[in-house]
Amino acid sequence: MKKLKHIVSLTLVVLLLFSGTLHVSASEYGDYFDTMLRFVSDMYYKGLTDEEGLKAALKGLFSSLDKYSVFYDREETKALNSSLNGNFVGVGIALEKVDTGIKITKVYQDSPADKAGVLEGDIITAVDDVSVVGKDAETAAAAIRGNAGEPVKLTIKRGDTIKQFNIVRATVTVSSIHYRIEDNVAYIRIDSFTSGVGVQFARVMDTVDKHNIRKILLDLRNNPGGYVDEAVSVARRLMPQGIITTLDYKSEEIVDRVYTNPLKNPEYIVGVLVNEGSASASEILAGALEDSGIGFMVGQKTYGKGIFQSVFSILTPEAFQKYSEEYGEKYVTQIQWLSYHGVFPEDDDILGTVTITTGYYLTPKGRIIDGVGLKPHVTLPNPTAPNNVDLALLDLISSAEELKLDAYGADVYNAESILKAAGYFSSTPDRRFDEATSDALRAYQKQKGLSVTGVIDSRTRNSLNLTLIELRSKNDQQYAKALEILNWFRD
Repeated sequence: MKKLKHIVSLTLVVLLLFSGTLHVSASEYGDYFDTMLRFVSDMYYKGLTDEEGLKAALKGLFSSLDKYSVFYDREETKALNSSLNGNFVGVGIALEKVDTGIKITKVYQDSPADKAGVLEGDIITAVDDVSVVGKDAETAAAAIRGNAGEPVKLTIKRGDTIKQFNIVRATVTVSSIHYRIEDNVAYIRIDSFTSGVGVQFARVMDTVDKHNIRKILLDLRNNPGGYVDEAVSVARRLMPQGIITTLDYKSEEIVDRVYTNPLKNPEYIVGVLVNEGSASASEILAGALEDSGIGFMVGQKTYGKGIFQSVFSILTPEAFQKYSEEYGEKYVTQIQWLSYHGVFPEDDDILGTVTITTGYYLTPKGRIIDGVGLKPHVTLPNPTAPNNVDLALLDLISSAEELKLDAYGADVYNAESILKAAGYFSSTPDRRFDEATSDALRAYQKQKGLSVTGVIDSRTRNSLNLTLIELRSKNDQQYAKALEILNWFRD
């Protein structure tokens, strides 16, 4: 952990609220603040406690700096950490309301639902013996959620069969990475840089390397960022040796940090898909790949968030007073007490956390892109999603066996998604081949001059794959162009 030299500027700001010993104006601000709290508590029709007033003041203070600086109380901090950790407590399913109940549209891999044998396409009719037929998906989801370790009973209709599942809720980790290998190119999409993305990416690249793939299509479109360390971890697996990024802190009390890649990697060529939703940590990665000479960008100019935030746990006024009297120092953050005195404040000593913008980051060549963004080498319109199907996430159908009624798996999902994008399938794609799938196939086969069987044989499979390629070329020019450029290079 980096040792701070003295008090960070955040301390000086917050101390104005609490300290009566720094100088006269600080004392006056303290008196003024106390008097203002009493005024609001007396006048406001709902009343106001001192703690509520303090939190409101801190929210106003930090939010007035910029849109990225925020104060979070304890509960808000838990929610923030959960969002950045990419996990939640539940059984691991996504839901959609249908006439017969609540349809399961996705079962997350290795989740409690997955391990219990729940399948996509199953219809939930009751939760803990309470019917959810006619209710919306949000109401059903609220009934299914709960505390880790607690069981929930799902009554599920699968075809003509009713099944009961007793599932114990647990923490579900949602992967932020989607990938596939087609021919000589690995397509990898990173939705955000949540905790663990670097480890997930390493596993993907292990697979890529086993196939001796050197061409990477990295999709960072609409990736809002996340943890810098996770983006750096991804960069280290792709880039040659050298600088990845530099964090240039405003405060002289914190040493600037230079991230480098010490590893000697295989030589990759990386096409990076970006747009105006690519921001922060995704721009760090894209900029590093560009400056290193192994990456080119296709899409739209990126957001231009070239500043970074640091997170501090801050003390309650009571803890601040306690430690100040004991050690004769005035610090308001947990890291300061740990750095200067080896004191680790207890949980009850923490009022909440603050996220505050602390500096700029630089690309390997020293560029500051805040407010400017990264300009792609090839600019093309953003993709469209025909019938709300994200074409970039679909795989080509690979099964050599015929797919027909009651088949289940990824190939069924991809087939239904292609049919939906092409306008033949109106339901939500899942992994179950049912009558709706068969009916859509018949309509497709008739239109394409194929044998009308409602079954995916080799000819229908090849036709559906060709349809997917045509849909991508028409609706996702960025993807098609990046793939075209990658194919200019030798394997």
